[in-house]
Amino acid sequence: MTNRQRAELEITEFTELFPETELDSIPVSVWEDVKSGVKLADAYGKYSDAKKEASERADRVNIRNAEQSSGRISGEPKRAVYTGKEVYAMNEKEVAANYDDILASMKSAGFYS
Repeated sequence: MTNRQRAELEITEFTELFPETELDSIPVSVWEDVKSGVKLADAYGKYSDAKKEASERADRVNIRNAEQSSGRISGEPKRAVYTGKEVYAMNEKEVAANYDDILASMKSAGFYS
């Protein structure tokens, strides 16, 4: 099989497996793997899997950070984080006025310290 035939076969296989991916969008690292003898579809699949794993890892970190965050401050910020002791010392009116911040604080790591 000639290099041209091999290339045509690999491109056909690639377009069947990744129909939404344009050849122009394939990163240089994938082409380097192809030059070293790895099939185009295999090299791109490896790249795609690594990219997906990195994205999922970033999502997990973002979720964990959001869970530990006191939340977004909207409008005029009062106080982002309260401790349990501070909430316990509040009267009903203060609790009502700061309720959203208190709920967000309860999700933070420092609330129960």
